[in-house]
Amino acid sequence: MRKKSKFLTFILSFVPGLGHIYLGLIQRGLLFLVATALVVLSAFFIGILGVFYGPLPLVFFPFIWLAALVDSIILADRINRQMLEAKPAGTEYVPASNMLEDELKMQNHKILAVIFSMIPGAGHMYLGQMIKGIQLMAAFLLALYLSDFLNLSLLMMFLPLLWFYSVFDVLHRVSNADKFQDSASLKSYFPAGELSGKAGKYIGIGLVVIGCLMILERIVLPQLQIMLDARFADYLRTGIIAILFIAGGIRLMMGNKDRDSSKDQEHKNIEDKNKEDNDNDSVKGDS
Repeated sequence: MRKKSKFLTFILSFVPGLGHIYLGLIQRGLLFLVATALVVLSAFFIGILGVFYGPLPLVFFPFIWLAALVDSIILADRINRQMLEAKPAGTEYVPASNMLEDELKMQNHKILAVIFSMIPGAGHMYLGQMIKGIQLMAAFLLALYLSDFLNLSLLMMFLPLLWFYSVFDVLHRVSNADKFQDSASLKSYFPAGELSGKAGKYIGIGLVVIGCLMILERIVLPQLQIMLDARFADYLRTGIIAILFIAGGIRLMMGNKDRDSSKDQEHKNIEDKNKEDNDNDSVKGDS
């Protein structure tokens, strides 16, 4: 069997995945081709929606290209080395690429999980974490929809947070599969079929705020723009959002102050109790 040309592998690897297909590693090549297509389609999709900058996902293309190039060259060396060392098994010869394909199955599984994780939630679904995947995908799509519907760029800050969390969480899960289970799910917020107090409170506040913003953006402000100057409506929108931030900050500061005072009071009660116990012990000792 002829050796694989490293030069031809290098030339074909300018399209990520073609070098691997030339080496006979079909699955590995398809992974890099799918990753490249996913990045291009993401850039096109984001460009149509007008989210951030259209070519932003194309930033990942050089990394995919470089990884495919280096990986194909290394695998070409391994295949050529195995071809020299391998011996026919009876009358049937086992191709080196087939042997290597079996060795790379676990790596292909990890790469495919990371590729799917570029869509928040899809990587977790591929790994069997269905509930967490649905949560991440629903949160991402909901934030995307609300930011467009409410024309509120503030919600856009959550999109990269969800995206990076999805990618790195999948990376940790495929690296330490035994340590992670599908424990972080909606069930932790539904003890005995009911929302826990803390989670229910935050979800309720979030729903109220979103509802108020929808009324403000879709009903109140359009009417004010008809009756008053358009600049006044912009000032009102900015003022209401600023008031929400200020109210949230004051609430957090008051909550921290109450928590600190309760801790101080609890510490003082413990000290008083210890002092009382010591006094009782001393009285008993004197008697």
